Amino acid sequence: MLTIIIPTLNESKSGYLKKLLDAYKPTPEIEIVCVDGGSLDNTLELIKVAGVRLIETGLASRAARLNVGIQEAKYEMVLLNHPRSLVEIAGIKALIMANKHLSWGAFTHRFDNSHPLLRFTSWYSNYMRGDKRGIYYLDHCIFANKQLLLEVGLLPDIDIFEDTALCLRLNKKAKGIRLPYISETSAIRFETAGIYSQAIKNQYIKWLYYFNRSDKKMNSMYEKGLELNTEYEANKKQK
Repeated sequence: MLTIIIPTLNESKSGYLKKLLDAYKPTPEIEIVCVDGGSLDNTLELIKVAGVRLIETGLASRAARLNVGIQEAKYEMVLLNHPRSLVEIAGIKALIMANKHLSWGAFTHRFDNSHPLLRFTSWYSNYMRGDKRGIYYLDHCIFANKQLLLEVGLLPDIDIFEDTALCLRLNKKAKGIRLPYISETSAIRFETAGIYSQAIKNQYIKWLYYFNRSDKKMNSMYEKGLELNTEYEANKKQK
């Protein structure tokens, strides 16, 4: 059995949420839970039309929304599904079949844009950072046993790199497994900011993380000009 948790906040921009909800269908073996942070676009309408479980919160951070979903999950295996990543259905089925033999892991990352730098980024993310160091970002769609997630204290409530921190916690308990099925991720961040500009920004922010800089300042820098996964757009519309 599998609970798929999708943290949402104003997701219309990329169009991926509708793709996810059209592709993933709730069944007796699959529970789909969207934990929303106060969307003001048509995100809530998309969720309601899809007939999946909706938990509405005022939580701005993605980590906090994921933690709510984990605590509310009905099934023992939990898939933390990035709202702009789509796992191929064969991968969902394989996870359901093998979940009693898996403690945690992630899917194989690929962007929906075949630019050489993005292909290299996915390769590095899969084979070097993932397989070698056991660190997967949320766009790999991390899965884990619910009890294990509770044992490690869930995700730290920080604005960025919460996925890295979670993997470091999980690595202390067990080695993560990367499944060969694809998690295809929207390249909207790169396409909007410029592929090379975004790649340079990403590397700079990673260095800031390793020097323990403020997560709020790093996230503000990461989202500047994009505002894809923060409360910025919601606040802007309210003013």
